Formats: sequence, C-alpha cells, structure tokens
Amino acid sequence: MEIILLQKINKLGNIGDTVEVKPGFGRNFLIPTGKALRATKENKVFFETTKANLLEKNKEEIEKAEKLRAEVEALNLMVVRSASDTGILYGSVTTRDIANLIGENGITLSRKQIALDKPIKELGLYDMSVILHPEVESKIKLKVVRSLGDTTLDIEDEKGADNGSDEVDAKLNESLLEDGVSLNTEEAISEEVKDETNTENKSPEQSGTE
Repeated sequence: MEIILLQKINKLGNIGDTVEVKPGFGRNFLIPTGKALRATKENKVFFETTKANLLEKNKEEIEKAEKLRAEVEALNLMVVRSASDTGILYGSVTTRDIANLIGENGITLSRKQIALDKPIKELGLYDMSVILHPEVESKIKLKVVRSLGDTTLDIEDEKGADNGSDEVDAKLNESLLEDGVSLNTEEAISEEVKDETNTENKSPEQSGTE
C-alpha cells in the first residue's frame, strides 16, 4: 500500500515522503490517526496545496516539544514498590505507572510516549526515553525503591567511591615501596616517639654512660 506521510515516522520517512507500507498498518493506524494519506492522484494534489501549512504546524509542535523536554528532564521520579530481599518487585512498574507519575508532576503524556521494552520488575535506577514528538526525544531517570526514605542506591554509590579511593591509596603505597620508601603506620610512629622519649628521660647511669 502506497501512502503520503503527513508527519515524520521513524524508520519510514519525513513529511511529504511517499512510502510503501503493509495495508493493515496503513488502513488501521497511519491513515485513521491523520499521519498519512493514500497516495492517490487527488491526495497528492491536496498535499501540495497544504504542504506549507503542514510544515509550519510541525515547526510549532517541535518548538513546544523542545520546551517540554527541559521540564521532563528536570523531573526527579521515584516509585515505591514492595520487593523481596533480593530486590525483585511484588508486581511491576509499567508505562502507565510512569505516565501517571509524570502527570502528578503537571506534565500530561500518554503511556505510548514512554519507551520501555518491558515492565520493570526489580529495584534500581533506570534510564528511559520519552517521545515528545516524532522529532524530539527526551531522557528521564526513574528510581524504584522500597520506601521514600530508601537510600540503598546512594549507599552503594558511596561504597563504590570509597573502594575507588582505597585502590588509589593501595597503588600509591605499592609505588612508594618499590622506590625504597619506608611506610610507617600511625601505630608504629607512636611507638617510635615513646622509645625516643624514654631514652631522653633515662639518667646517664641507666643509659650506661658517665
């Protein structure tokens, strides 16, 4: 089935392109939703007369989507779910849940605009895409936790940072040892200070000198 696209469709083409699609896809989705026209002689003439208006309308929609993208990417999204000790959710987080959560923040989106391959079924931090317009895509982060006060993910990040610091210290110590530098622990240094103090306090007779 040959159609004329009235808006950009990913993997198909841009506004005004004439493309071949499966009849069911064209009849049941693209044409009824106003995304395309049958590529008849009459429709081709009609498109040419309305092309300028379509391009101008599309430009305005892109500008609105760009403004909305900044708002979406500024969201701090968190979902609370019951989960097992291993982090597996008793249930799941779906595109509907995410769209509703975004709606609670004053931004109206449909679940179809949330790009999620499959429902989320584990605790964690997730990155996903939100399609605001065929030519405008936004990125959001979603944290799935057991409670609003759950900082497990933050603690894990801090542990990772501490481990990285320990590794740097270990490498530095190893390098110094290879260069023949003696490394003293605080405890060893303290013992050395005590020995020096005791020696200074001894009388000449105790130290074996006259």
